[in-house]
Amino acid sequence: MDRLARIFLPALLLLPLLLACAAPPPPPPDRLYVFDVSDLHLDHYRLCLAETGSPDACPADLPLPPGKTFPDLLRDYDTLIFLTTLQGIVNRTRPRLYLLHDGPAGIDAFWLAKYREAGQPYGWLADTEIVTLPDLPALLDVFAPDLNGLVLWDPQVPATLNAATTIAGVENLAVLRAGSPLEPLLTAILPVKMSLVGKFDSAGPSPKTAVYAWARAQYLASGRANPRFLAYLEDGWPAVLYSRQKMTRGGVYALERDYVVQERGFAFDLSPWPDPPLDDPSQPPGADRAELEAILQTARAQAGGRLIKIWGFIPWYQKYSAAAGAEAAVSYSGVEGEWESTWLFSRYGGYLQGGGGDVFGAGLANVSVHRFAPPPAPRQPPTPPTQADLVAQGYLTPDGRLSPGRTFVLFYMGDYDLAHPVAALMANHAGQPWLDPRRGDIPLAWGFNPALVEDLPGMMSYLYATQTGQDYFVAANSGAGYLNPDALPETTLLRWLWRSRGFYRRYGYDIQGFLLNGLGAAMSQRRLDAFAWLTPAGMAAPDFEMDEPWPRLQWGVPLTGIASEALAGTPDVAAEAVHTAYRRVVLEQKRPPFLLFRAAFQSPTFMWGVRDRIQAHDAENRITGPNGEILHPNYTVVDPYTFFALLKYTLPE
Repeated sequence: MDRLARIFLPALLLLPLLLACAAPPPPPPDRLYVFDVSDLHLDHYRLCLAETGSPDACPADLPLPPGKTFPDLLRDYDTLIFLTTLQGIVNRTRPRLYLLHDGPAGIDAFWLAKYREAGQPYGWLADTEIVTLPDLPALLDVFAPDLNGLVLWDPQVPATLNAATTIAGVENLAVLRAGSPLEPLLTAILPVKMSLVGKFDSAGPSPKTAVYAWARAQYLASGRANPRFLAYLEDGWPAVLYSRQKMTRGGVYALERDYVVQERGFAFDLSPWPDPPLDDPSQPPGADRAELEAILQTARAQAGGRLIKIWGFIPWYQKYSAAAGAEAAVSYSGVEGEWESTWLFSRYGGYLQGGGGDVFGAGLANVSVHRFAPPPAPRQPPTPPTQADLVAQGYLTPDGRLSPGRTFVLFYMGDYDLAHPVAALMANHAGQPWLDPRRGDIPLAWGFNPALVEDLPGMMSYLYATQTGQDYFVAANSGAGYLNPDALPETTLLRWLWRSRGFYRRYGYDIQGFLLNGLGAAMSQRRLDAFAWLTPAGMAAPDFEMDEPWPRLQWGVPLTGIASEALAGTPDVAAEAVHTAYRRVVLEQKRPPFLLFRAAFQSPTFMWGVRDRIQAHDAENRITGPNGEILHPNYTVVDPYTFFALLKYTLPE
C-alpha cells in the first residue's frame, strides 16, 4: 500500500480535471459534400516502387508521374493546401466536406462506405445525403461564404506556410501560396486578408526561425492558437523542390492540415538537431532546435502544464536525416530523428497521436470529419485462462508447472499507436491487413492506442465490431499516445497515467504490449510500477531497453522483453529471425522459453506464413543449434493472455 500511495495518491488532486467528460458528438449531418482530389495526390509509394523496386528508396531525380509536369505538381500542391485549410474551417462545428484523395477504391472511399452501413455501430452516416461536387468552382459556390478570406504564404520563406496554417485556424482564412496560378480564380471570390510575403526577407541569419518566433508571439503566447494542439508538419519545402525541378521523396503534409485548422492548432517544422538544416543552411548552429524548444516551453506555459497533443511527425525522409540525401549533410537516421524529437516532446508533456506523410501511399485525410463519429461502446478485457484451462491445453502440468519441451511465441502487430497507420489499415498497397482472409486463423496481439477514439472514433468502432476471436487488442507505446515515459516531468506523469487509465479501463486494455522509452533506455522502476498498475495482465518492452533480470514479475505483473529480431521480409526470413532469437534468448542467455516478436505493418497472411515455417521447419520441428546440434524448440504460438498467464507461472514471486 505504501508503494501505491507513493505513486498515485498525489494524482487525486488532479481528478476533477482529469475526469471531466468530453462533450458528446453532434448528431450526424443531413448532408455531406464529397470532392474527389485524387488527381492532386502524388502516390510516392507506387511511384518509387515502380521506379526503384523499393517504396523507401525515392531519389530526388525520380521521374515525373505520367502526364504531370513540375508546374502541374506545384498547382496540385497549392490546391490541396487551399482545400484542406478550407475544410478545417467549414468542418469546425459539424462535418460538411469530405475529400477523396486516393481514388474510388482508396481508403477515403472505404471509410465513407463503412460509415454508410445502416445498423452498424460505425454506420453513423447511414441517413446522410451524399452530394458529389463536380469541380472547384462548384465547391467554392457552397463554401466560400464560410471563409473570411485568404492568407498568402511566401514561397521564398517556406516556413510561412505553417504560420499561415496557424493563422487559418485562428482567423478563418484559407491558405494560398503567393503567385499560385489559383490566385486569380480565388481572389476574385475571396479577399486577401493577410499576406506574409516579404515579411521575413531581412529577418537576420535565419528567416525560418524568425517566422516561428513571430508566430509564437502572435498566436501561441497570446493564447489565440490552441496550446494543447501542436502540429509537426513539413512546411512549404515541396513547393521549393518543384520550383527547382526536383521531386519530393514522400508525403507533402497537405492532407493533414484540416484537423490542425479545425482545432486552431499551432504548426511548425523545425529540426531537433544542432546542425544547420538543409532548408536553412546559413542559420547559426542550433537555431532550429532552440526555436523548437521555445515553442514547446510557450505551449506548456499556456496549457498550464496539461498534456499537449502533437499532430504530424518529423519529416525525416525529406529533411533532418540521411534519408533526405547528400543535401541534408547529416548522418542521423530517420529512427534517430523520431527518438530525438519524441524525447523532446515528452519532456514538455507532449505526446504524438497523428503521423503523416505517406503510409503505403495514403495520406491522413478527413480527420476533421472522422472525429465527429460517435465513440465506441465501452468494452471489457478478455477473461484470462485459468490454471485448469492451461492444464487442459497441455501447457501446464496438473501441479501448476510449465510443461517441458515447448517454446511459447506471441506475435505483436504494430505500429498502430498513431492515427495514420490505423487509417491506412485498409490501404491497397498495404494489402488491407484488417481485411486479410487469414485474419482469425492464428492469435495476434494488435497494438492499438485506445485514445484514437478522440480522432478516429468511427474507425475504432469498426475495428472493435469486426474483431475475431483470435484478434486481441493490447496497448501500444507507451500509453494513450506515443511518448517516452521517463522524459515526462513528475506532475505530467500523473496526468499521463490517469489519461491512459481512463482509456484503458473504458475499452478493456489490460496488457501493455509495447513500452518504448526511447532515449531513456531501461525505464525507471517507479514508472514500470505505474504501468503495472495500469495493465495488470502483462507488460513488454524492447529487450535492448530492459534491465535485468527479465522476464520477471514487476509488482506482481509479468514483464518480458520483445525480441530485437523484428519480423519482416519474407516468412522464411522472419522464421530465421525467430530461430536466431531462440538461440540467443533461450539457449545462450538461458531465459524461460517465451519469445515475443514485433511485426510492423505486416498482414495476417504473413504472420500465418511465419507460424507455418517455425512450426513445420521440417517434419520434426527442429533447427540447428550454435554448435551444429539438432534442437527441438516446439514453437507454440499463443494469444497474449495465455502467454502472460503461462509466463507468470514460471516466475518466482
